[in-house]
Amino acid sequence: MLKKLMAVFSLAAALILPGFAAAAPVDMHDPYKMLITVADQTFSEIKANSDRVKNDVAYRRDLIRRQLMPYVDSTYAAYKVIGNNLKNTSKEERAAFADAFADYIVASYADALGKYDKQELVSPAYQQVGPEENMVNVKFIIREQGKQDLELLFKLRKNSKSGEWRAYDMVAENISMLSAKQSELGPMIREQGIAAVTDILVKHNASLNASATLSGEQ
Repeated sequence: MLKKLMAVFSLAAALILPGFAAAAPVDMHDPYKMLITVADQTFSEIKANSDRVKNDVAYRRDLIRRQLMPYVDSTYAAYKVIGNNLKNTSKEERAAFADAFADYIVASYADALGKYDKQELVSPAYQQVGPEENMVNVKFIIREQGKQDLELLFKLRKNSKSGEWRAYDMVAENISMLSAKQSELGPMIREQGIAAVTDILVKHNASLNASATLSGEQ
């Protein structure tokens, strides 16, 4: 099941995420404008670099690190993965885990870029988000000829100080990628400690197989 879910999330990343930092300005104070702008620019981003994206892992990782990560709240996502174990960690341990988790996102979505194959992305109609809102879900549709439409939900969070929105989770087939990582890594953190799990993530990120299951790795 986890392998299937990672394939879905990989497809989603290939469709949407590589265009986060395209040439046109991205309004981070409006979550719908941000994601719709990103989606509109993604296909030209992929097509312009299709051969290199398909064949060069280092280029894919560099592309995502430069273009995607400024728009992802990886620290918030990492802390959600740590969950109730957070109180048992030091500031330094949390920072190291957050860095490793951010690199995990880079490695995972770099792997995803090699899986795009002419699927169509249907953007949502624009909706105004009130200034009092600090969490919002934005739904896209992935459409592929001969297959059932796939709903793809992005969860975004507004920074209370800057007012900027960033994505922290992606949900496909009613399964949250963040929840999947919580279920996978949470027990490991409780049993082995956060330093050991950080080390596992670091070693995992160094491998080329970014879609591998982390549990069972030593």
